[in-house]
Amino acid sequence: MSAPVLLALAVACGNPEADPPHNPLAPAMEIIAKAVADGDAPGASVLVMRRGETLVERSYGLSQLDGERLFEAETIGWIASLSKPVSAAAAMTLVDQGLLSLDDPVEDYLPEFVGQVGPDGRHAPVLVRQLMSHSSGIQSSVPLRPRFFFEPGWYSRSLEEVAAAIAETPLTFAPGQKTEYSNAAPYVLGRIVEIQARQPFGDYVRERILEPLRMHDTGYSIPASKMERAATVYRKQDGETVVFCRFDPSWDVKMTMPDGGLFSTPRDIARFAQAFLGSESPILSSASTEAMLTRKSDGYGLGWILDQPNQFSHWGSSGTMVWADRSTDVVGVVFFQLQDYDVIDPIHKRFRQAVTAALAP
Repeated sequence: MSAPVLLALAVACGNPEADPPHNPLAPAMEIIAKAVADGDAPGASVLVMRRGETLVERSYGLSQLDGERLFEAETIGWIASLSKPVSAAAAMTLVDQGLLSLDDPVEDYLPEFVGQVGPDGRHAPVLVRQLMSHSSGIQSSVPLRPRFFFEPGWYSRSLEEVAAAIAETPLTFAPGQKTEYSNAAPYVLGRIVEIQARQPFGDYVRERILEPLRMHDTGYSIPASKMERAATVYRKQDGETVVFCRFDPSWDVKMTMPDGGLFSTPRDIARFAQAFLGSESPILSSASTEAMLTRKSDGYGLGWILDQPNQFSHWGSSGTMVWADRSTDVVGVVFFQLQDYDVIDPIHKRFRQAVTAALAP
C-alpha cells in the first residue's frame, strides 16, 4: 500500500492530538472518521463553526481513488442540491430591489406558462414563492436533461430552453395544495432571475451571492488552475465504487443548473449558511432572510429545508450537507463525494445530532 493511502487511512482513523477526549466534538468527528475507515465512502471533509469561529475542520481519506489524492479542507466538490438555497437567495436579492414579487404568477415574467394546466386540465397559475418551497406542482424531473448531465451537450443548453420545455408539461398537482420535491422548478426561477436581472443566471449569482460572501472557490465550473483540488464524484454500482463524474475544465458551461450545478468547499458553504444567522446579512434584507427561514410548505421555507426546531439545512445527492442552528449560531458542513443516499444519509443524521447535542445551550 502506498504512502498516500497509508496517510489517508491514518487521518481517517482520527488524530488523538487533534481531537482529545475532552473535545465535545470528538464523538461527532469519530462518526465521519469511522465511515471512511470502514469503506462507506472514499473520503470526506467536515467543518463546524460557531458564531463565525471555526471550531473544527477535518478531512479524511481520499478525494480521488486512482490518483490517491487526499481529501483536504480545500478540496472542491460537487454540491448538487445544496445549490438550491443559493438559487433562492439570488431570487430574493431581486425581491429586495423591487424587481420581483413572491406573490406574482410565473406567467407575469414567462408568458409561455399561461398555457400550463393542472391535473384537471385547467390553467393553474404558479406563484414565484411556490417555485422555492416545492409546492408549485411542477414535475420533479428536468425536461431535456440527460440521465448523465455532466457532458458538453447538456452544458451547451440554456435556461430559456428548459423553462420553455417545462411550460409544456402539465402540473402534477394544483399549486399550493401539496409539497413534492422538484428539480425542475429552480430552472423556472433561474430563468426569471435572468430576465429581471438582465444578465445570465450564473453571472448574477456570482455578483450578488458568491463575491459578497467571499465564496471564491464556488462556481458552476472548476477552472483549470484549481483542478488539482477537485474531487471525483463516485457512486455505488453492483456493490462497487465507480466514477460518476470528473469535471472537465474544457467544457463550456452555459447551462448553470439552478437545481444543482455548483461546485464548492465546506468553508464557502459555511460562509453562505452563516449569512442567514445574526441580525445583518451581507446579501439580503432582514425581511428576505426571515422569509427564506419561515415555513412555507411541509418542511420547507424558501430554498431551505426546515426539518428541525430552530435549524435550517439542505443536502446534495453527491453526499454534501449543511445545517445551521439559530439558537446556538452553529453551522455544520459535511462533504462526501459519493452518490449513495442509503449509506450517506444516516451518517449525516448521526453527525448532525452529535454536533447539536455537543454544542447545545
